[in-house]
Amino acid sequence: MLLLLPAAKAQPGNQWTDTLFVDGPNLEHLSKYLSFWVDSSGKAGIEEATAALRNGKFKHWTHYSTLNLGLNPKPLWLHLQVKNIALEPGTYWWALYSHADTVEVFEKKHTTWQAIDTILYARRLSDRKIKVRFAATSVHLKPGEHSSLLLKVQNYRHTQHAITDFTTPGHNLLWEKKFYWYVGLFSGCFLLTGLISLITGIVLRKKIFMLFGVYLLLILCMNLMEELMVPVVSNKFIFYFLARSHSLPVAIVALSIHYHIILYILNPAKTTKLIRRLSSINNVILVYGGIYWLSYFLFMDTFHHGRWPYNMLWNLGIAAIFIIMLLTVLMIFLSVYKKKYWLIVAVAAILLLYFNPAGYFLNYAGIIQYYNITYPNYFYWIVIAEMICIGSILAWQYKKTEREHYELIKQNALQEERILQREIEILEEERKQIARDLHDDLGTTLSATKLIITNSYAHDKKLVNMITRANTDLRHFFNQLSLSDLHEFGIVKLLRWKVNECNSIGTIHFMFISIGEENAIPISLKLNILRIGTELLSNVLKHSKASESTLQLIIEPGQVLLMIEDNGTGIDLSKTRKGMGLDNIGARVQRWNGEVHISGSQSGTTTIITIPLIHKT
Repeated sequence: MLLLLPAAKAQPGNQWTDTLFVDGPNLEHLSKYLSFWVDSSGKAGIEEATAALRNGKFKHWTHYSTLNLGLNPKPLWLHLQVKNIALEPGTYWWALYSHADTVEVFEKKHTTWQAIDTILYARRLSDRKIKVRFAATSVHLKPGEHSSLLLKVQNYRHTQHAITDFTTPGHNLLWEKKFYWYVGLFSGCFLLTGLISLITGIVLRKKIFMLFGVYLLLILCMNLMEELMVPVVSNKFIFYFLARSHSLPVAIVALSIHYHIILYILNPAKTTKLIRRLSSINNVILVYGGIYWLSYFLFMDTFHHGRWPYNMLWNLGIAAIFIIMLLTVLMIFLSVYKKKYWLIVAVAAILLLYFNPAGYFLNYAGIIQYYNITYPNYFYWIVIAEMICIGSILAWQYKKTEREHYELIKQNALQEERILQREIEILEEERKQIARDLHDDLGTTLSATKLIITNSYAHDKKLVNMITRANTDLRHFFNQLSLSDLHEFGIVKLLRWKVNECNSIGTIHFMFISIGEENAIPISLKLNILRIGTELLSNVLKHSKASESTLQLIIEPGQVLLMIEDNGTGIDLSKTRKGMGLDNIGARVQRWNGEVHISGSQSGTTTIITIPLIHKT
């Protein structure tokens, strides 16, 4: 079912001819010479077939057409008589382009028929007698020799729709060489693009690229099966997989995936309830195609047209093809009928529906031949054009989607930044108000108390020192609430004061190192760094059991690093209990999209905090 040969002109009267005369390469259409007989019993051997031949049960069919018996679970016998009219002996190939499981060849020697060849479909090229993709038997004819041949074709899983020819090996291979170039070129394109698209989809986690890659690989599988290229496959695993696959379920799965690709490209502004229902029906058919494919793969040895389960799957499969086509047409109409360019899209979509995987199968199977099969097949050109267009559209839509996603993330980040800035402003205002209220009330009371004690109890130095210390601490507390120190002195000086306060305790010797320009840090971030630095110093004092510690503030272009090291016992993160301020530090850092890295060993603990400078000053 894979070759349309140039046909000889019809003879006047369109009379049948019993014998094909050959003297070299032959282009004659064998329908003029062949006759056929279907063994209705399914058990006939060579004796019964020759008896049927003698009794006139072998029939002819229409000239220059392909014998198409559809689903035929019974053996088909073909009869051909040839005579070599050349002055030299010749070798010829009788070729049958069919998915037949078995082809047996018989030749009449004098008065008896002898089996001369058996050709199996599920056999690799390297294991075949004649190493070609199709079923071929060699016939040797002496000058003037006449030969009568019979073919027994057993085709239980595909339609009986086969092209046949009778010519010299060199002439046949001359055509085959061109055929291999055509099919190899298109197969290579489908394979390469399919793999690239599939890998791209996996890497980018984009479902549509994966679907398009799978679609092209399914087209490749159909291409190899329908063009009888499966025996050419040298890899045992791939050959076994393809030999046990059937084009009908593959076409169903490919067409269902094609529906989703078209839907993605059309990208309707609003997916209506009806489109969702159409997609649900398509998905059900997709699942059916997968079940059909798997069933055939597992039970191929017992599946054939003579059994009802196979016929049921086949009939439902043919119906599924037309349902998907209808679903796709409706989906296209619902997606574009309100758009300005609906006519162009509709024409392009119908063209894709006309030349689609299902149509490709229906044509080759002889079920519906709505376009002529040529080489290279129209379908291949359409798939190549579709591959270029869809690939370009998918890439453009992906780029557009990523750009919109980036803009959305950017807008969200700016919005979050504004919200965060506003929260900090509100918090600062609240602290200022609290500081003012405390200053006006508690501060005034404490100042008056200090004045009374200083004047009336000047001799009690201890009491005077206590009230003076309380007044100083309260003023420091006011400054912390109002952030006035942060505005006035800056974060570097405040952190240095914090370190000096820790050193005044006397248990650990602290050092402070500052690198970079602190003006690069937004004021809202400075407050967080000050709080984080204070918490880190407090942790070292309480838990490190160290003798030395160094706090570093490193301001770089694009980021700020706050790092503290000590020579203490080292932190064990697996045993660290909550309440040490780590959660508080992590929350503050995470709020600014930063990272916290803590490492501990017997020689001490190192904490590194990195915060990106994404905010503008």
